[in-house]
Amino acid sequence: MNKKLIAISLCLIMPLAAFATTGLYVGLNTYYASVIRPADIVALDTSGLNFADFAFGAETRFIIDPFWASAIGLYSPGDLTLPHQIDILLDAGLGLTLGIVHVGIGIGPNFGVEFGNGATQFLRTGANLRLTGDIVIGPLLLGLNWISEVEFTRDSIIEAFKNPYGKIGISCLFGF
Repeated sequence: MNKKLIAISLCLIMPLAAFATTGLYVGLNTYYASVIRPADIVALDTSGLNFADFAFGAETRFIIDPFWASAIGLYSPGDLTLPHQIDILLDAGLGLTLGIVHVGIGIGPNFGVEFGNGATQFLRTGANLRLTGDIVIGPLLLGLNWISEVEFTRDSIIEAFKNPYGKIGISCLFGF
């Protein structure tokens, strides 16, 4: 009986392995850099947007299903009142590939530097919680990402899920 159960389980799991997303991916990211809440997205209020509201950068992601790790470098250009920012976000987490969709959740440290107009902190450190969803098209990952700043405590992470806020972005990564 146990051998039959194992054989049936393997027959069900093996097709999913054919869609496994494994490898090193490198590409570009663009984020709406101001902290937003889901209700803001639904409202699609675009009044008052300017170049300083966005962050641009690159990402390297290493995936061995079900594990993944990434490093993101972002530059926020600032304006006359907002400082320029450079952020480095490191994440590690778990992911799942089902067909052409890869989803993941990760957590890691972040480091930032502010300079120029109105800079209040030169060096910032913290943590981030990241949710990512990608469409896998051959070696290409087209993704939607949500990053929320958290502390490395259970209460802070639970609060990020209860009351989501953060930066939303898109990514285009090419795999090797």
